[in-house]
This record gives sequence, C-alpha cells and structure tokens, in this order.
Amino acid sequence: MNLTAYFDQALNYNDYLKKIGQQLLELENGDDPYDYAQYYSINLKRIDRLNKNHELSDKQIDKLSKIKTDFRLLTISEGWCGDAAQIVPVVEKIANAMAVEHRIVFRDEQPELMDAFLTNGSRSIPIIIGLNENGEEIFRFGPRPVEAMELLKKAKENPEGYDADQFHKDLQVWYNKDKGNSIFDELYELITK
Repeated sequence: MNLTAYFDQALNYNDYLKKIGQQLLELENGDDPYDYAQYYSINLKRIDRLNKNHELSDKQIDKLSKIKTDFRLLTISEGWCGDAAQIVPVVEKIANAMAVEHRIVFRDEQPELMDAFLTNGSRSIPIIIGLNENGEEIFRFGPRPVEAMELLKKAKENPEGYDADQFHKDLQVWYNKDKGNSIFDELYELITK
C-alpha cells in the first residue's frame, strides 16, 4: 500500500496540536454528546507537560545518531486518545533527534487508512508507520507499548474485577513511571531491524 498521499496531506506536529486545541474549543462551545471535551483537555495538558519536560537521554540520542534515516514517520492519532497523548510527543522528539520527517493524520478523518492498520480487528491508536522513499510501510508501532498492552489484557480478561477507571489510572501511572523509555526502546528496535 502506497501511503505517500496520506503523508503529503498529513499535519506536522505543531499543526496537529493546533487542530486538537481547535477541536477542544469547538466541543466546549458546541455540541459534545459523548463528553469528549474532558479527554481533549486532559490530553492537551499531558502533551504540554511532555513537550516541556521529556528529554531523550544522551545514550538514546547517541543510539539514534547511528541510524540510517532513509524513512519518514506517519502517525494515526486523535486528540481524545490518552495513549496518543503519551506516545506522540515522545515519537516527535525521537523524529527530531534523527531529523526524520514526522506527520500525523486523524483516525476519524481517514477511516480507510485506519482500517488498513487495525490491531486485533480494532481501530486502536496511535499507530506509527515507518515509510520508505516509495511510501511503503517498513515498520509499525502501536497502539501502545507491550507492558501497557498487558494492562489492557488484564482489564479485558476481568472487567468486573478490574474496571475501566482502574485500568486508566494504572495506565497513567505506568506511563509516568516509564518516562517514555518503552516507547523509545520498542520503536528503536523496529527502526533498526
């Protein structure tokens, strides 16, 4: 599948953040039947915190400097997605450290693209796709790191004993403790295969 057209239409990181902010304002000032404004609001705060405080380590930067950067990154995301709020800022910092172009598309605006990158039949995001010069997929990462997927598995296996609220609290704690290291390690492994 050639993804060049999607990449060419996708937003850079700053425009992605602006659009999420605009979506939040529209929800706050209009119809919000699914109560999504709360998710956009908290996710923008998480993104802002990561933008200000998350730094790649010297060791991580050194590892990235040795990679042949003949690819681009295309991310499928949404402003309401908690995992995207944790992952996309880290991916942007990785892309910047490698001088790799990173663009983002909105899942709900590109259902045909999303349907080509399902996770166990689900439209889970974010999905980060490495593209070669011909716009073809060379690797993919997402929708969350392995340990975070284990938390989700636990929640799905025992929804009455491990409800959605507890899962989301535990997931946030996990992301905070992990400090983006699993995102880095798993994406680095895919890039260097």
